[in-house]
Amino acid sequence: MSLEEALEKRDELDEDFGSDLADASPQKRKQALEADEKREQAKQAFLDALEKNPSLMMTTAGSSFEGWRVTEYRGTLSTDAVVGAGLPAEADAIVSDLTDQRSLLLGSKMERAKRIAWNELLFRAHEAGANGILAIRYDVYMLPKGLFGASVTGTAVAIEQLSQLNQALSQDLFGATVTGTAVKVERA
Repeated sequence: MSLEEALEKRDELDEDFGSDLADASPQKRKQALEADEKREQAKQAFLDALEKNPSLMMTTAGSSFEGWRVTEYRGTLSTDAVVGAGLPAEADAIVSDLTDQRSLLLGSKMERAKRIAWNELLFRAHEAGANGILAIRYDVYMLPKGLFGASVTGTAVAIEQLSQLNQALSQDLFGATVTGTAVKVERA
């Protein structure tokens, strides 16, 4: 898609959804599009690096990482992605519903929405200076006109690995379990 086509498409979307760029000059819209493109390139570079070295960003649905401590909370993040199901997926869903089968096409569209939202969450955490995300939660929802949405939330954190001595102390201190600064003594 050429830059002119992209600007035209964005204008259509701006009119439909009331974007801040609806009243912007063509030069401002062009700058916004170029900034979006640069951000997408940076995001893809980060995701490529993360694929090679997954330890760049640790993630969990839980509230901590074993052997690591949170040094700074960088904020709660939330991302959304919306994708269209398309006529083949909708037809497949109808047939699947009638035959009590799983719709593979519809499932793949939902997975795509989740992956887009997930990748955005990872990059936003990276932009916030985090190297971990806690309390991750996914929500998938249907929208009118055959659209699917996925929302992913989590808390971006800066974490550091505990030394082996600290790990040993935090896991078992003479029969006591250490959680943060509280100590619970377990009697045998």
